Amino acid sequence: MAKQEENSSNDSQKIQRRHVLPGDCLAAQEEFEAGAGAVIYGGNVVASRVGEVSPDMAARTMTVKPSRQDLAKLPETGDYIVGTVQSAASSIAQVKIEAINDIPSSKELSGMLSMRDDRRRRSSSPIKPGDVIRAKVISTTNAIYHLSLDDSHCGVLYTVCSFCGGRVVALGHGAVKCAECGMADDRMLSEDFIQYSRSVR
Repeated sequence: MAKQEENSSNDSQKIQRRHVLPGDCLAAQEEFEAGAGAVIYGGNVVASRVGEVSPDMAARTMTVKPSRQDLAKLPETGDYIVGTVQSAASSIAQVKIEAINDIPSSKELSGMLSMRDDRRRRSSSPIKPGDVIRAKVISTTNAIYHLSLDDSHCGVLYTVCSFCGGRVVALGHGAVKCAECGMADDRMLSEDFIQYSRSVR
């Protein structure tokens, strides 16, 4: 019994140290509830922000705390960033950078995302404010981080329905459909989002 408790404690510590990105599965819904920084998605508790997993074993709640790690590294051309879309128009968006090459960063950084040449031309923005995306740094000219989604590794990692806020599933690479209200909407999706969406349908 003591060994089981020790193993449980060790498992908790491993989870606590783990850095996660939005969309990462933290636990099954029947085992834990979603706390701050986590949501219920497709029967699982998943991260809704970049940070560190912090399970409350007594309350059976899984939370994601913002990372305290402050990296000296700044984004360089060729790096991948994870960030939250702060504003978006049809051809450009402002992105708050929260991780560099999937490593959380607490630096106050932002980038400009150009979508004029990405995959295909659109009349409306393929991302929305509040979406969490992975993008590639294509230039750091004039100390501005210029970002692009023109890479299969890039795109939306986490999003919700623009109409009702419900859970969405992928419709190919360029659109999502709400599992709650049935509305479809444009999104430029990452391969990670598409694979996870298929696994929870």
